[in-house]
Amino acid sequence: MSFNRLAVYAHRGWASSKIFNALAASGAPTRVLYRPGSDVSSVPSHVEKVKVALDDQDSVRQSLQDIDILISLVGQSGVKLQYPFIEAIPHTNVKLFVPSDLAFRCNEQGLRVPVNKEKYKVEKAAFAAGIPMTIVLPGLFAESALNVPLLGVDLAKNRIVFSGDGEHQRLNICSRKYIAASYASIFAQTPISELQGRVIGLSEIQPTGSEIAKALEARHGSPPQIFRHTLEQVDYHIQKTLDEGAPLTMVWYGRRVWGAGGYEAGIGNDIWEVKGYKKKTLDELLNGGMEPYREFPEKILELMDKTIY
Repeated sequence: MSFNRLAVYAHRGWASSKIFNALAASGAPTRVLYRPGSDVSSVPSHVEKVKVALDDQDSVRQSLQDIDILISLVGQSGVKLQYPFIEAIPHTNVKLFVPSDLAFRCNEQGLRVPVNKEKYKVEKAAFAAGIPMTIVLPGLFAESALNVPLLGVDLAKNRIVFSGDGEHQRLNICSRKYIAASYASIFAQTPISELQGRVIGLSEIQPTGSEIAKALEARHGSPPQIFRHTLEQVDYHIQKTLDEGAPLTMVWYGRRVWGAGGYEAGIGNDIWEVKGYKKKTLDELLNGGMEPYREFPEKILELMDKTIY
């Protein structure tokens, strides 16, 4: 089976660096696209490096020459940077665009969250341009869902928040390492005709809230402190943070999805399995099996502590 020719935009972020390195090590010819001034010193020597000026369509089109798949790994603040590529792709031989999502499908309420709305608009623009896409949905990163109290699971302080029916509803969680391995498995050699138009879900573990609570108890030797929110309380905070432009809207929405049992459905039914990969268990992830999460602003952690617990 032959390799696909890959171009990757955004290679330095907490999630994107891991995925990029897996793609670069996959054997597929890989090109990193970077903006002027971006640091490419850590890019492996066998990876082609191409500077691209996003405000210059000639530059963007030229950067995509002799490429089969364009994979975007931009973070939340960079979602809008994908539009120059959408404009350029129809004028190239790129056969597949993989926009940056790395989350789950949202309902109407979730699309009111600014970052979700922007991701949706990018997909709509690519579809309108007739660009074949593959969307990859891992649900939640283990390192943020289980190791930083964004979702309500506070590993360090042995406490957990159940919103709605979160105690009995399942999450869908993948470690950063598993997501990176999945990207390499999906895009390095799979025939593009088998990828076009697919929404691919990734799943490493799917624990319920009560299973997480039991795992926390096993880890700490005592039951976790449990807090509870009704879905009505969560909806109130979603609306409040939207109205105020406050930074925790996505945190509250994530809790809402969990409490309503939306994470399994949020990754769809087309689940990709990485051949030969040994997935981590919940206990393994909670006992040293996770890599550190990116540095998180202390003010946000303090705000979550005041409003969520």
